[in-house]
Amino acid sequence: MSSKMPKGIPADGHGPPPASEHSSATDAGLSGSPQQQPATPVSPSGVFFSENPAETQISGQQLSLDAVFESAGLWRANALTHTDAPVCSTGYPALDACLPGGGWPVAGLTELLSGQSGVGELRLLMPALAAMAGRQSGWIVWIAPPFLPNAPALLQWGLSPERMLVIHPRSPADAAWAAEQALASGTCIAVLLWADLLERQATFTTRRRQPAISMQQFSRRLQVAANTHRCWAIALRGEKARGEPSAAALRLYLDAHDGQRDVHLLKVRGGKPAVVTDFDAGIDVGAAMTRDEIKVDS
Repeated sequence: MSSKMPKGIPADGHGPPPASEHSSATDAGLSGSPQQQPATPVSPSGVFFSENPAETQISGQQLSLDAVFESAGLWRANALTHTDAPVCSTGYPALDACLPGGGWPVAGLTELLSGQSGVGELRLLMPALAAMAGRQSGWIVWIAPPFLPNAPALLQWGLSPERMLVIHPRSPADAAWAAEQALASGTCIAVLLWADLLERQATFTTRRRQPAISMQQFSRRLQVAANTHRCWAIALRGEKARGEPSAAALRLYLDAHDGQRDVHLLKVRGGKPAVVTDFDAGIDVGAAMTRDEIKVDS
């Protein structure tokens, strides 16, 4: 395994100081008598809204609400659709059946929540990571993992330890910056980020002299970066994040209890929430990456 940053990712662990950012404001055009009636509301997408909710116009054409939603590029949670985004089979048929396209959305952000580390989250991810590594070159990046990956276990899954890039950031800013740089580098297959370091405080910075942001805001940045650069971003978060909003394309909660592991699909873009009970029952997909097998004592 390597702890060096790949080509395209700076090795000093800190991004260059950002250029000065200037913001400008324009006159909102609020002039005239206070008794003037406001103009017809216009959304940023150019949609003109009527007082009658059934009569909305775009460029002078009267459209139904369904047409407005489609024009505005909105995703509705109750709409089950087929996706054209790239996917990779999870390796678990019952889980694939619940996901649009039949697999992980590997050009977006997946959030995997659990009560603690080492309860089967890597077993859930490894079949897809191995399949992707077999088809394309590039790094699999581990940022702030609670345990070091075990080389023999990786080999059992068909993954070469030499393609694992493990990063131990010193601060939340380093972790956030490393994740964004890895996604944008064009040299990575997947970026796994253990978010505990980021969630120790309500907000954090991603670069020096930048405003602090929340994990919700950062999830939006990860989703955009993953989609733009066609790289799979995976944020591994604690159970407390279950009630927090997120921009992730897919959110799951892994519930380990009574000797089985259930996957709760909390948010599925283009699909519906579901529960996959004992997701790996009777399936031999490789080494069991349990806490004892991935922990390396110092």
